[in-house]
Amino acid sequence: MASTGAAPETLALAVARERVLEAARPRPAERVPLREARGRALREDVIAPHDLPPFRNTSMDGMAIRSADTRVGRAGGNVVLRVVETIRAGQVASRPVGPGEAMRIMTGAPLPEGADAVAPIEDVVLDSDGGGPRASLGRPVEPGANVRAAGADLKAGERALSRGREISPHDVALLAALGVAEVHVGPRPRVAALSTGDELVPAWAPLRPGAIRDSNLPMLVALLEESGALVGEALRCGDDPGEVADAIVRLLEGADVVITIGGVSAGDFDPVKQALDSVGGISLWRVAMKPGRPQAFGSPRGKLFFGLPGNPASVTCVFEALVRPALRNLQGFSELDRPRLAVRVAEAMESRPGRTDFVRVSLDWREGEWWATPAGPQVSGHVAPQSRAHALLVVPEERVAIERGESAQVLVLRWPSGARS
Repeated sequence: MASTGAAPETLALAVARERVLEAARPRPAERVPLREARGRALREDVIAPHDLPPFRNTSMDGMAIRSADTRVGRAGGNVVLRVVETIRAGQVASRPVGPGEAMRIMTGAPLPEGADAVAPIEDVVLDSDGGGPRASLGRPVEPGANVRAAGADLKAGERALSRGREISPHDVALLAALGVAEVHVGPRPRVAALSTGDELVPAWAPLRPGAIRDSNLPMLVALLEESGALVGEALRCGDDPGEVADAIVRLLEGADVVITIGGVSAGDFDPVKQALDSVGGISLWRVAMKPGRPQAFGSPRGKLFFGLPGNPASVTCVFEALVRPALRNLQGFSELDRPRLAVRVAEAMESRPGRTDFVRVSLDWREGEWWATPAGPQVSGHVAPQSRAHALLVVPEERVAIERGESAQVLVLRWPSGARS
């Protein structure tokens, strides 16, 4: 445990991430009904218990026929077949289709025995004579036409979804089609947030001299919810270390993860830093990244604690580099980070060896490639560049600069309007 007088530990970003993920092991899975599964981490492979579709069926309204009947005895005229039955979706034919016969069939209905094709209804002329309804076809129909084979989508025993996947609405449809009514998923971590600073007032409050509105706390709550967390308390308190320590201890009692904003740097009045001794189990870090160098991390009382710097860009970058991966690891996701994208750099970006830089950038598609441009001055206290940014460009620790036109990697926060990927 670090004391308030102890020197912070200096860490490479990769080492900090390794320690965080080691502490943020996936929690035991829980079973939830299908309607609650969207966005959750699937914690088991899903194997198809049966073919999908489970039976041979028609892909359109038409006539179930024997394709051979449409090719024999033709002399340039139509083939006339006797219509012996109508099969609606959800029904099964009462008997097989015999030679010279057809059955009217609706989309999704099981193909009757004897039939191997479906003639589209728009290619059929229906009439009747004394023997009943007839179907006249003007051209041959190939075997298998407009027929969906059993298992054409998935075969019984095939893996439908893999463990660690984020369940999408379309995955919900697949699970329902396979009869999976309940799913094993990772539990959503309960997170509490605490924003510190005497200068902070809520968004609805009028400004007083020396005060600023707290943009960090609502942003953090939104980021937490987007990552799958359940946000309980989201509080704001002043710079009194005792008040901060009491708040942290209380929040740890009811949450799996507690995150504070501000108060972990080298200032004389940093309340989180001064509160760590009374909380216990938390260390001060200096992570080799920009922005976001001063941090705190620990596992007090078996929970996770993150102390984030107070500048908005620092909150964003530390969250994306360390907090979000930890929260997703707790849930059991296989993909911990935002989507990565290769881009060209529109402006040269300087860095310092031994430090990972994160640059807030906008993206645009030019000449068949994505280009990244700084979304404004890279000032940690500025909020507008984060609103404009589509991504965080990563300058690796071994680089001193990325020159204009060079390739780089970005973490995509949101796609530009009308984006193509």
